[in-house]
Formats: sequence, structure tokens, C-alpha cells
Amino acid sequence: MRWTLAILTLFGAGSVEAESSPFSHDLLDGVLQAYVDEAGRIDYAALKKARAPLDTYLERLSQTSPHSNPDLFPCAQHQLAYWINAYNACVLRGVLDAFPVKSVADIGGLHGFLKEEKYTIGSEKMTLDDIENTIIRPRYKDPRIHFAVNCAARSCPALGRSAFTGENLDAQLDAATRKALANPLHVRIDRAANTVHLTKIMEWFKEDFVEWIPRDKGDVPEQATLLDYLKLYLAGADAKYVAEHPDLGIVFNEYDWASNARVAKAP
Repeated sequence: MRWTLAILTLFGAGSVEAESSPFSHDLLDGVLQAYVDEAGRIDYAALKKARAPLDTYLERLSQTSPHSNPDLFPCAQHQLAYWINAYNACVLRGVLDAFPVKSVADIGGLHGFLKEEKYTIGSEKMTLDDIENTIIRPRYKDPRIHFAVNCAARSCPALGRSAFTGENLDAQLDAATRKALANPLHVRIDRAANTVHLTKIMEWFKEDFVEWIPRDKGDVPEQATLLDYLKLYLAGADAKYVAEHPDLGIVFNEYDWASNARVAKAP
């Protein structure tokens, strides 16, 4: 969306038009296409047996980043695409290294998995928390990233089947957001109770969503709410209901940290 492109130019290098980047995400793209299904579930068992492309991609991440080689990332879109892909690839590695596990909470505890396990990114040691909360969120200020980064839990918005790229980033983030918010696991309106059930992500990172909403649209109040954000992305009857019910109550779902592994079908 054009508002985000304008914001990205404030927090990254380059112009709004995304130039091509010499850094390729093709290896990760191949992994996602081969091992992630349409629901975002991952065949970790199969990937563990054929993890060479992912490991090669991770090796490239370890040597090159927008910090170590800024010349390879000509604009903010390429930088942000890199960091989202880096987060998702590191999560895949973390799960594979511990596989089989029933929950990401079993990988050294949630604190350990997210805040202690370190990965080499552009010759720097970083945790998943470092990538998300010291780079992606404060630097790029785009709440759509919450529907793009995936921590391998069932309650995470689905992992996409293609890597993010600078050239297509805006469209990819928009598609990921609309897909997540159309999923009853993340947004479900209970008309009988006049409440909307939302993903816990929108409670944890509420300020990311409400502070981003552009105030120059005219129809957004100064004190924006999560309902105002939903109205930007919901469609059909749900969009109409939210617009007509500003008193709609909000309930946040409990977060399911169980693994997003694809379950093998019985023969």
C-alpha cells in the first residue's frame, strides 16, 4: 500500500521504486514451495532429510546482510525483505535442529528459542528477538510484518510458499495481511455477542497497528483502534459489520505454541 512505501523511504535507503538486488532469495523460495502447504504447514520430516538448500541459504545469510553489505540492498524494500526471510529461515533451522518437537516451547523454552539461540547474520550474532524487535519493527514500522514473520507455532499466521523480494514486497505483505485477517483463527466475528475474536498478536503489538494508521485519510479518528486497522483489510460482510459496529467488543485468542508441522495422512 502506498502509505507503507512512503514510510519505508523514511526508515531505509533508496527510492520508492524497488530496484533489483544482487542478493538472491531463490534457495529459500525453492524450500518454501517444496515443503510448505497452502495452509502454511511445514513438512519438517521431509525437509530435514533434504536440508542442503536451506543450509546453503543460511550460509549466505551468515556472510551477507544489509549491515555488512549495504550496497547489495538498493532500497528499503530489499532490506526489509531480507530481514523477514532471514527470520523465517532461522526459525526453520531452529526447528529442524531440534526436530521432532511437538511445540516450539520445547526448544529450550520460548525464551530460549526466541531470545537466547543465536544465528550468524552478516557476520553478526543475532537472536530471533533481535531480528524482529531491534531491526524489523523499530526500523521499518510496518505492522504487516506480523503476518509475514513466522515463529513455527500453530497460532502464527501461515508461512507463505514463496520468499519475500524487494521488487514485490508491498504486494506480498498486503496479501499476507489479507489472508491472515480473513482466517477465523485470527479474526472471527461473533455477531450474537457483538464481539470480534482476534489473534493475540494484535494485543501484544497493538501500538504497531494503531500508530501506523495514516491520519491523513480523514475517516480515521486521532485515537485509532484495532477496529480501524481491521477496516483497512477485511472484506465483504465482515468489513461492513465492523464499520457499522464501533462498539464491537474485542476478545484475544489464547496463543497455541504447538508446532506448525504438517501431519502425515494415514495410508
